[in-house]
Amino acid sequence: MLNHLRRIVLIGTRSMAVLAMITIGLMMLSISYDVIARYAFRAPTDWAYPLNSSAVLAVTVLAVPHLYATGHHISMDLVHRSLSPTLRKIADAVTATAAALLGLVLAVTGFRSMVLSYAHGLTGSGTFSVPLWIPDLILGAAGAFLLLVALLFPPHAEPELAATAAGADTAQDGANA
Repeated sequence: MLNHLRRIVLIGTRSMAVLAMITIGLMMLSISYDVIARYAFRAPTDWAYPLNSSAVLAVTVLAVPHLYATGHHISMDLVHRSLSPTLRKIADAVTATAAALLGLVLAVTGFRSMVLSYAHGLTGSGTFSVPLWIPDLILGAAGAFLLLVALLFPPHAEPELAATAAGADTAQDGANA
């Protein structure tokens, strides 16, 4: 049952990571368009900067849960390997706790802000006037997945968890090829 839940969570985090990759591609297009419009046509856009600055935040929070679950996040391996086994377990517990707390804070504040933004019809400034509940929803969902991942995939605790995560990635990569 727990492995089934882990696989479902990995499917969700992988989907969020794919969305982050697509967003990066769209950012590249909008930045290129803005540069061409600014220098070739002397007509800069008023929407590219606010849209891309929000997209950077979205890309980051969308990718973090999957990177954490699969162990591909930035880590301090040299320091971690130099610790005694007892200190490694303590460091892993601190890391998992910090990730879970960050996920909880993002989920609660993101979803609460989303409700308020939606209820009051808040939008961003600029040409597109993006409804603010959309980035709030992204923050809340990413936080919820980070919390789940921190609870279901403790770092360096059980080798079979990493194998489950890596196996799901490998199987999905093979299916996508």
